[in-house]
Amino acid sequence: MEAKNVAGAGLIALGLTTGVWGFLNAIPKLTNLGIAGIFLGLVVLAFKSTDYVKRESVDALSESYREVFSSLSENLYLEGNAVFIPPYENLPRGGLFIPLHRDFELDLARLDEKTVFLTDVPKDRQMGLFLGPFGDSLVRRFEDHFEGSLEGVGSQTVESVADSVLKYLELASRVYIEETERGFRIVVKPKLKCRPSGCEKIPCPVCASVLLALSKGTGQIIEVESIVQGRSGVEITARKLGGVGEWK
Repeated sequence: MEAKNVAGAGLIALGLTTGVWGFLNAIPKLTNLGIAGIFLGLVVLAFKSTDYVKRESVDALSESYREVFSSLSENLYLEGNAVFIPPYENLPRGGLFIPLHRDFELDLARLDEKTVFLTDVPKDRQMGLFLGPFGDSLVRRFEDHFEGSLEGVGSQTVESVADSVLKYLELASRVYIEETERGFRIVVKPKLKCRPSGCEKIPCPVCASVLLALSKGTGQIIEVESIVQGRSGVEITARKLGGVGEWK
């Protein structure tokens, strides 16, 4: 077995173990470290070398990732969908927040990179799960390609950069972003097998990277409304919730 396959599988296994242990013991750093390990493992396996990684192996590992996070959101009874937050003082890399309730409020002053379970808030509508800058490793690859920060560059630049990098990494063959006054329509055609069931709460790392980059590039807090399998790929409908300043 090729060394990078062993390394990728090891990172995913270690990430799953660390993440679950951190979650069960309420240790935010271990939970975030575990998520990062799973993501890095998938990226390592996705790289092409002299031999191709068997598609079935990567798909099976991706399915394990999906099942873990689907179980996490169900066991915590999270009603809300994924909300991507652009960078600001407390979260210099932005982040992914899943509200406890569909009808939610954001208390951005209480969020920071050490938070996982946001419960110490005046209203239960402000409670939820924070997964840190989920997708940030790929966003950094986007910015390396762009040779600069994506903050404020706009949706079309994010589309161009994400499309180029994800094609190069062979993680997706297409990224398309259509912006409207109300929100965004995003199409991602992943190379891996994708069953977007329950992804509205915790999208896969590929879709999450596009959404996090889009939030950063437009300065908008973005709420995922739906993620479905369409003819052209995975179709994401997202709503603009305004800038950070509107929620402070």
